[in-house]
Amino acid sequence: MTNVNVVDAPCGYGKTSWAIQYMNEMSIETHKFIYVTPFLNEVTRVQESVYSRKFYEPESIKGETKLDDLHRLLGQGKDIATTHALFQMANAETKELIRINNYTLILDEVMNVIEQVPLKKNDLDLLIEARVIDYVVDNGLTYIKWNEDKVEYDTEYNHIKQMALANNLMYCDNSALIWNLPCDIFLMFKDVFILTYLFKGQFQRYYYDLHGIQYRYLSVVKDQQEYSLVPYQNRQIHDKTALNKLVSIYEGQLNAIGDKRNALSTSWFENQKNKDFIPILKRNTYNFFTNICKANNNTALWTTVMGSKEKNRIKVQPKSFTKCFIPMTSRATNQYKEKYHLAYLINRFMNPIEKKFFEQYGVEVDQDAWALSELIQWVWRSRVREGQSIHIYIPSRRMRKLFSNYLTSDDFETPPQNAIVDEPPSDWHI
Repeated sequence: MTNVNVVDAPCGYGKTSWAIQYMNEMSIETHKFIYVTPFLNEVTRVQESVYSRKFYEPESIKGETKLDDLHRLLGQGKDIATTHALFQMANAETKELIRINNYTLILDEVMNVIEQVPLKKNDLDLLIEARVIDYVVDNGLTYIKWNEDKVEYDTEYNHIKQMALANNLMYCDNSALIWNLPCDIFLMFKDVFILTYLFKGQFQRYYYDLHGIQYRYLSVVKDQQEYSLVPYQNRQIHDKTALNKLVSIYEGQLNAIGDKRNALSTSWFENQKNKDFIPILKRNTYNFFTNICKANNNTALWTTVMGSKEKNRIKVQPKSFTKCFIPMTSRATNQYKEKYHLAYLINRFMNPIEKKFFEQYGVEVDQDAWALSELIQWVWRSRVREGQSIHIYIPSRRMRKLFSNYLTSDDFETPPQNAIVDEPPSDWHI
């Protein structure tokens, strides 16, 4: 049984440095690696930093897709560096090629392992009544199957057909379909290492709980220039005293707009009743950047809900700071590490359908832990990752309180109850 190794440590502790050291040190005779990261520039970083072996990046060439090229490289037993987006496309052939070649997976940051499939209100009823799809229960989980006698049908639901045929489609709450990365792909690897922080609140943790995948919690420590993994119970406790001094959270009248629990959530932005508040948020942010921080385009960074065709972002963007926007889902990039005037104009809540999906199977989710982990990933794009001070505007009272609590306690860093915290990593070579 594969145990997943979750290397859970704060940004800047050396998780990626450990991974590069590990891949350099392991013999090419005993280890083959797939390194999966959110961004193409991180693929390049791995290719340049790992000198003991050559990493190949799948390409679309001569009319073949990147997935075709991934399969070719897997078949040849090459070391591969690729993106989350390509890994999400894995199918039965991908899984078998990984299994027979005994690969080790290093996953830089958690992935989108489930997503609600966009459907119109009556699409699901139509497919069921036409007997195009059926429900199949497997290990207590409900999957959508495409009926074999309708496989040749060519319709606007071909994307649903492909997901169902790949066993990637699950059912939620009598009303929605959920794409689910086939969890057994993680069992095809010799070893799995996930490099992240606050895994406890993230969807991939709930997904593992749903599918019964065990995970071992580890941390990373540095001794001179050597990095090593240790059981989580032996970790170096994160002393936030210095960190707390680096982070200045704005407290003042500009926060009044975010006092209500749901203020600045996605649904708040989309509610017409709140349309007159959005210009206020825009002015507040401009005021924070210009008058309070004396910020400019080189120092400022902000985010908010994109909205349909980026309408919300356009309505909120403060004058003169258009180019300082980055998505609220940004993670695993050092591109903005010079920035130190931040505005986080969003109150994060899970997609209610995706939350319900886990809860209907008895998996308890923690919205606050998830929201905090998302906030921290975004904030750590700034220069705080370099141990330098930042000034941040978080108008949502809920998000501000979560962040303040994080900076003054270890409440969110206790491991999940079912995590293995007292074992070394699964690869005995380490």
